[in-house]
Amino acid sequence: MRNRFKHRDFNIIFFLFLGLLSFLFFYSAISAGAGRGVNIVLKDKSGKEVGLYKESHALIIGVSGYTGGWPKLPGVLTDVKLLKEELEQQGFQVVVVKDPNRSSLLSAYDDFINKYGNDADNRLLFYFAGHGHTMKLKYGGDMGYIVPADTPNPNQDERGFLLKAVSMQQIEVYAKNIQSKHAMFLFDSCFSGSIFNLTRAVPEIISEKTSKPVRQFITSGDAGEQVPDESVFRGQFIAALKGKGDLNGDGYVTGVELGEFLQDKVVNYSKGTQHPKYGKIRDPNLDEGDFVFPLRMASLGAVSTPPPPPSLPLSIPAAPAPVVLQGHLQVNVNAPSARVFINGEEKGTVSPGSPLNMENLSTGTASIRVEAEGYESGQRTVTVQRNQWTQEVFELKRIQVASLPPPPPPQITPPLKKEGEGGFNMVLIPSGEFMAGRPGSLKGMVVSEFYIDKYEVTQREYEQVMGNNPSRFKGCDNCPVESVTWNEAKKYCGKVGKRLPTEWEWEKAAKGGTTTTYYWGESEGMAGDYVWYKNNSDSETHPVGQKKPNNYGLYDMAGNVWEWTSTDDKNSNKVLLGGSWHSLPYGLRSSDRARYEPSTRDSEFGFRCAGASGQ
Repeated sequence: MRNRFKHRDFNIIFFLFLGLLSFLFFYSAISAGAGRGVNIVLKDKSGKEVGLYKESHALIIGVSGYTGGWPKLPGVLTDVKLLKEELEQQGFQVVVVKDPNRSSLLSAYDDFINKYGNDADNRLLFYFAGHGHTMKLKYGGDMGYIVPADTPNPNQDERGFLLKAVSMQQIEVYAKNIQSKHAMFLFDSCFSGSIFNLTRAVPEIISEKTSKPVRQFITSGDAGEQVPDESVFRGQFIAALKGKGDLNGDGYVTGVELGEFLQDKVVNYSKGTQHPKYGKIRDPNLDEGDFVFPLRMASLGAVSTPPPPPSLPLSIPAAPAPVVLQGHLQVNVNAPSARVFINGEEKGTVSPGSPLNMENLSTGTASIRVEAEGYESGQRTVTVQRNQWTQEVFELKRIQVASLPPPPPPQITPPLKKEGEGGFNMVLIPSGEFMAGRPGSLKGMVVSEFYIDKYEVTQREYEQVMGNNPSRFKGCDNCPVESVTWNEAKKYCGKVGKRLPTEWEWEKAAKGGTTTTYYWGESEGMAGDYVWYKNNSDSETHPVGQKKPNNYGLYDMAGNVWEWTSTDDKNSNKVLLGGSWHSLPYGLRSSDRARYEPSTRDSEFGFRCAGASGQ
């Protein structure tokens, strides 16, 4: 222990003994570890308690030795070992089941839920590593299955497969029978996520949602994709729990953050062969909360310690309180979503009216830097006083965005033409401030006047300039070019004397002067009039310009394909906006962003250019 005691009228040897005893009690409570005896108190940045986990339990099922015609998966044994070690470090009691047949697998779920799933304040994590399969049902639709060790290969024995495999409907029954408020199911296998709503969301600051019930699901890939035996998914899951999944820097990894992190990293490291899916169960009583992994032991809050052994005298006086050697710091700022750095280390974000409180900092001088999009950064050195709060207020100046220099003339003559249209068909977007972000969290951004393509770049245009067509959905010259990387999109725009738009230019153009959830209003029901998306696309792209335009006269600014921008995020990935033919309605908001490495190729990715004036 680092506690230092003041020894006045007490015998020093007695208190050394008492200190050692207290340490042993504390250590046993933590290292018993996996949840029993440890209360995990969840707090937001202001110190307010927003949730509690009484116990933490994990069930890991690994199927390696298949006997029914499926390939064996020796890598699963490694996955199970590493996952068990990491989850125990995270405070879980872990139950491992290897190579179960159908009966053993179902019994494992039943026993685990009956034993640990009846306490509302417990958190339960289920991890399955093995084969998965999606089957088209004869009455229509798809069903995902996890595959026990004794399940026949459906290509050889379909009826036997259906008798042995465990459907996602059965998993849904288990999920709804759990009484604990938070449960997460992870499947390191690829199949249809038929019982949950697919999600693409911005991680929220930890809040009262942590106390509300939730059932969350993450799969390592989509239906029909192949998962390698050396699991990329498992490696990135562990990396997320070690801290990389904390996307908003608040000291916690939530289920939404975990899903977003895995979706980003697994697609990248699998070179686009795996597309993880994540979401919450389709049940209004179980979709409002968020599973939470605290990253630091300091986040665990109160720790219940066992009672002292009977042999200890009951009249032992309490030990003197330790001397607190740290100080505390509060940072306020006038700019939205500002990032705060202390001595070069990022500590979190702060917005007007929501200060960042940092406790137990080392005393002495500290360098503070505050950065916000669209504002000049601020930096100063302060002195952190022992046992005192120091308050710092930063008034950042807004950056005045200079007008773009006149663009060079197009390098191609005569200019390309779209079917039924003449010239380049670009639209002038006026300069000035617009409200970026979602309703309820809008912020002012200043953008100078610029031009942007009226339509997404088509396959015909791309092939004329680049000499090839990378698209998956070929045979449609006037459909948007897709499966194009950021590097290729940038090269195309340069060849025609243009450039990719920045993310803020793109968002201003897409919103068309509106501040509603969608650029056509608040109603999801109107989406079909304006966009090609999951509900009407038949899982493919469509010719540009067939739906209604936005207020600026731009077409397909939502749906059809995600569109690359020139903007980097903090990990040097490139930002895409707009959603695609595969997006659900909530993914069509102009403020929604995806982030991928510039070499990523996907049939949902396309682009349009900006910069040069129209003709």
